[in-house]
Amino acid sequence: MLLKSSKIFLLGLLICSLVPFSAFAREQARITDIAVVDSATDLLLYFQVTDAFSPEMEEGIKNGIPVTFTFYLELMAEREGWSDKNIVSRSFDHTLTYDNLKQEYLVELGETKKIVAVDSLAAARELMVEIHDYKFVPLADLVPGADYKVRLNVRLTKKTLPLNFQYVIPFWNLWEFETDWYEVNFILQPDRTAGRQKQ
Repeated sequence: MLLKSSKIFLLGLLICSLVPFSAFAREQARITDIAVVDSATDLLLYFQVTDAFSPEMEEGIKNGIPVTFTFYLELMAEREGWSDKNIVSRSFDHTLTYDNLKQEYLVELGETKKIVAVDSLAAARELMVEIHDYKFVPLADLVPGADYKVRLNVRLTKKTLPLNFQYVIPFWNLWEFETDWYEVNFILQPDRTAGRQKQ
């Protein structure tokens, strides 16, 4: 198993180390620009997916085929001598469709329950792959000084195609991807001072 590692030092709230695990390595798609920070009340996540779109996928989108990315997030409490304890597990979708009549792209953001309309594929791609200010867990649920781990994974979810597309897209399986699992280890500092560091 390929193992890539680097370390991050965050001033104040978090001291982190970033470790991506190649659990399901297949495509080039990967999670980058990861940051774990605090607001006054919540632990926030920032990250994006790089190399998520292929030319074939973009052509399919323009022809009306929806694309859905599913984001998987886990918060674990690390316990010496014991297996890690799962504190929170969440998932949500980003779905991209093209409205040919209005000639606009619609991105449904599962974490905010909003649908955003944009007029370019580039803008739609950006909405699909970026996570900003995601409120993962209240700080009140965390113990200062304890060791925690955030785990991230993103997958292209194959939805059922409409019947009129099932014979037009013979290589649909080639669209599938799943990123490595990425882990961010951190310690919640008692002073709860905000810090931020990108990969």
